[in-house]
Amino acid sequence: MPITPLRGRKLGLAGLCILVISACGGGGEHALSPIPSTPPQVSDPCAPVPSSTLIANVKDALFGAKGDGVTDDTKAIQKAVDAVGGKGGTVQVPDGIYLVNALAQSGRNGIVLRNNMTLRLSGGAVLKVIPNSAQSYTLLAVTSVSHVNIVGGTLEGDRSTHIGTAGEGGMGIQIQDSQHIVVQGVLARECRSDGFYITNTNTDVTFCRVGADHNRRQGMSIVGGTGILVKDSTFSNTGGILPEYGIDIEPNPGETVSHITISGCTFTGNAGGGLAAGPAFVNRASAFVTQLLITGNTFAGNGVGGINPSDGVGVGVSACDGTTVSNNIVSTTAGNGIVLRSQATHTTVSGNTATQNSVDGIYLEDCAGSVVSSNTATGNGGYGIHNVAGSGATLSGNTVYGNGRAP
Repeated sequence: MPITPLRGRKLGLAGLCILVISACGGGGEHALSPIPSTPPQVSDPCAPVPSSTLIANVKDALFGAKGDGVTDDTKAIQKAVDAVGGKGGTVQVPDGIYLVNALAQSGRNGIVLRNNMTLRLSGGAVLKVIPNSAQSYTLLAVTSVSHVNIVGGTLEGDRSTHIGTAGEGGMGIQIQDSQHIVVQGVLARECRSDGFYITNTNTDVTFCRVGADHNRRQGMSIVGGTGILVKDSTFSNTGGILPEYGIDIEPNPGETVSHITISGCTFTGNAGGGLAAGPAFVNRASAFVTQLLITGNTFAGNGVGGINPSDGVGVGVSACDGTTVSNNIVSTTAGNGIVLRSQATHTTVSGNTATQNSVDGIYLEDCAGSVVSSNTATGNGGYGIHNVAGSGATLSGNTVYGNGRAP
């Protein structure tokens, strides 16, 4: 089915949320951090070993891909995918620039992956979208399949060369209604919308050492699924159309996001902010985020130059119950470092360091039953910890000094 774009910005989270995000690190017309030119290096594999020794090299005569940056290689790559799909084999993509027609297949998809296969790109391999005028499309589609691995290489969108201005779609990878999926060491950059988009009833999806850089809407959107792990990854320089976050966890009506772990990542230079979680305000009765953990991540320099100046947070959580935000470093944010508001109830915020954020280090409003303990807040422009009267939060054992405003 076609992509369902996210609609606008939200710091509204409905339902029950247990949020775990741990140390994870694309953009608009604002100051950019250095843009990675190569995909992340993976020293220890996350993807399982292919179940078959079958290999289809896309440049073999049987398939005929050129990788010369001039030829449309869509059909050649798809032919190789179809040859190994369902057989546990591997499609091998050597160094080169492979142009892909992202509208080649139904649903406005470029390459459509099959069950039980691995797509392996070498470090110098780039799958690049041929500029189009469509309002939405997907470069790599993972739809209603299982046991699929995507390893290495770069996916490049047509952000700067897209024909026309309508619509906000244009994904690097879309994963939908699929199980047992691993994406490892892939860099998604210059996408007109999101580098990575996960929607509907996915289960057991892992992102390991991926990168999302200079994408227009989000580095990654998690719209639906359970058992999703994002670790040791980088989300940078997102900006150009709302919400402009490194990761946005925002289910659409009728969808639920649950059992999500984001660990070991870095978020930097994202115009809207580092990470936001929760359904849009209008969807709170029909969309839910549960069991989400945010821990050990690094957030630096986010919220600068965003379209909505009221955003600009490092980590924003709203209308969630049972969230955990722990052991993160949140610094140099244009707004508040960590924000709980709009019924972010029974939230645990512990062991975080909030420093040199332009406004408050930690901002608490309407978060009944929450515990904020053992955090360090220093050198922020506003309060170290701003506990709005009647927030319902309990504070203990925090270290707060050297901020612009006294407690």
